[in-house]
Amino acid sequence: MTDLEGTQASSVDDAARSGFSLLALLGVGAVSALGLTWFLVSWLVLGSPLTDAIGETVGSLAAILLVVSIIGAARASDPTGRG
Repeated sequence: MTDLEGTQASSVDDAARSGFSLLALLGVGAVSALGLTWFLVSWLVLGSPLTDAIGETVGSLAAILLVVSIIGAARASDPTGRG
């Protein structure tokens, strides 16, 4: 048995794993709903081939996630903490 096998997690680790905030869950739900909606509109309404509709949806979601990542990085690096 090594030294690390017998140790217990600290309360700091437990607090860090508490889950997502309500705002984060709402954001994930909104992005998922927008992606599904765009896929269905592209495929069924606009008549795009299935592979094109999937590609458009993946590209749109990648752009959204890029914007979210940039905003998150800007908020994390804000020295004033006002975000």
